[in-house]
Amino acid sequence: MGEVFARWVEAEQGRFTLLLPIAMGVAILVYFSLPAEPPLWLGPVATGLSAIALATSWRHQYARFAAAMALMASLGFARAELRTASAPPMPLIPSGVLKVAGIISRIELMPGAARITLTQPRLDSGPPLKRQIRLKLRPSDTTPLIAGEGVQTYAMLFGPERPAYPGGWDQGRDDFFSGLNASGFALTGLTITTPPPPDRLGNALQNLRANIASTIMATLPPATGTIAVTLLTGDEQAIPPQERQNFIEAGLAHILAVAGLHVGIIMGLAFTASRWLLTRRERMALRLPTKSLAAAAALLAGLAYALLTGAHLPILRSLAMASLATLGVFVGRRAISLRGLALAALVLMLATPETVLGTSFQMSFSAVAALISGYAAVQHFFTRFHASQSRLGSVVMHIIGLAYTSLLAGGASMPFAAYQFQQIQPYWIPANILAVPLTAFWIMPLGLLSLALMPLHAAALALIPMGWGIWLIVWVTAHIATWPYALLRIAPMPSAAILLIAAGLAWLCIWRSPPRLAGVPLMAAGVVLAMLARPPDALVSANAKLIAMRSGPTVFLITQPRAGNFILEQWQNVWGETPLTPGQCNATACRLGPILFAPTRPLAGCGDAALALSPVQLLGACGHIPVIDRLSTYRNGATAAWITPHGVVLRTDRQVQGNRPLVLPYPQL
Repeated sequence: MGEVFARWVEAEQGRFTLLLPIAMGVAILVYFSLPAEPPLWLGPVATGLSAIALATSWRHQYARFAAAMALMASLGFARAELRTASAPPMPLIPSGVLKVAGIISRIELMPGAARITLTQPRLDSGPPLKRQIRLKLRPSDTTPLIAGEGVQTYAMLFGPERPAYPGGWDQGRDDFFSGLNASGFALTGLTITTPPPPDRLGNALQNLRANIASTIMATLPPATGTIAVTLLTGDEQAIPPQERQNFIEAGLAHILAVAGLHVGIIMGLAFTASRWLLTRRERMALRLPTKSLAAAAALLAGLAYALLTGAHLPILRSLAMASLATLGVFVGRRAISLRGLALAALVLMLATPETVLGTSFQMSFSAVAALISGYAAVQHFFTRFHASQSRLGSVVMHIIGLAYTSLLAGGASMPFAAYQFQQIQPYWIPANILAVPLTAFWIMPLGLLSLALMPLHAAALALIPMGWGIWLIVWVTAHIATWPYALLRIAPMPSAAILLIAAGLAWLCIWRSPPRLAGVPLMAAGVVLAMLARPPDALVSANAKLIAMRSGPTVFLITQPRAGNFILEQWQNVWGETPLTPGQCNATACRLGPILFAPTRPLAGCGDAALALSPVQLLGACGHIPVIDRLSTYRNGATAAWITPHGVVLRTDRQVQGNRPLVLPYPQL
């Protein structure tokens, strides 16, 4: 057995370093899953001890590898601790109408209105806050806005909502790391209090984005103009909701999320154009390192595009990968490899460890890993086919390559999309076969040309044909959205299931020898575990205004006045494809199997019910049976319940989130 293992290690020489970012990522996930904040010294001490262990075991192969894994894990854990500790605290925002003043740092177009982000905000003339505030302006407010201006208005503000259900999307955590404190809407028009400071690069970029968006929307209709704005400025808030939903159902949401695909297109266009220009003269082509110069030009183009589109995390991650690819061109190494992917993952996790929890990180890295490994596995087939001089064969091969690329990227990222959004889009392959080439060879080149023509006031020459290409994609998505089962809703996936799928995918992608196939049953086990997950029998929102009860194949929903629409949208997927059926209860208590719903405090008690639910405080009316009412959800957040032969199992937001600096404080029990 030892000899077989040694042969396997020898066959996989050089691949074990790919496990280092996995160790770091697992440690970061462990940190964020803890119920309480660990002591700040724990990570640095573990890192120091791991470094000592690595130094003392350097001559022993297996011990050195174990120590290196421990060091990467310790670094990830320590960085996550420091990242949380260095973020400013998130104070509670008072309710009611407030006078809000601040400096505009971002301007976004939205359907019917604009949205601004304020830095150094002041509430009712109080001291400036360390976090930002985001405001949606009134539709009638047409005040010309410039980034860097000081403004003030009266507004209603809201802090981040608690998760819609235990284990659901945590807006508070996202806001904590993004520097946001509250969102709201303006009640009055904006008043300009101070002019913008001169020569601020950030403000100049924001104003440039706003001018580009205005030019596009003045040239193209909203159906195509909003998407052009997204592709050229990164602002996607103006896209109509139905149009966005059609893109999601067609499996083309990545077209609207400016990230790796768009950076790759921009850099590919810049590389091709630069190298073509550099090789027009024979002397220049022979004497200059044209490939390296073209790679440098492509990197500069990617950097400019990242700055223009807001330099947000997904595009910075893509730019980091592109930088490694460019470095590979400079030193004569492979531009795209799993080692480069691993290095990019390490850099990003050390810079922003919370990115491991995000959809973008999970989907993009899984897709790129699958593409690299998947094409390496069939490289001999593609090489042999390309050797044919048949024009028809080249066309067929091109279509097969597009389908294979979509299959690899979409198939690898789909489990993570299902985990994050509880949705699956089965028609992503045909949609991408059309949309990706159209975006790469028509829409984006014309978009870049329009940017070059804007100073000459001739952008319409490129924007109008760009809109034709966008219209075709919009038309395709609208039709695919009408196909049967275009969007499959699935119940929330247990964390253990997605971890098994991720482990199996990583195992399959990392290794070269046949044992890599062990990743397939691992992924299958994760899928089975996800399918066996049982949705809750009852669910109560954090404000107790939404209550759902399951009885057999039916889920009944009881809503109270002013129940949150956002929470209701999140609940649509909790029971998969099972729709939420409106329920009513006009009596003092309604029984649904073992579950009792009490719209008011029952004077006669709760009988032999196993669980009681109520939008009001029951105040001990049900004796010792489990109760989920307004008081319990105020203390513990949204609460889910499973009725089993051994009793009722409760799961709350408070249990899932724990007591952490990145969690809005829960009331003291």
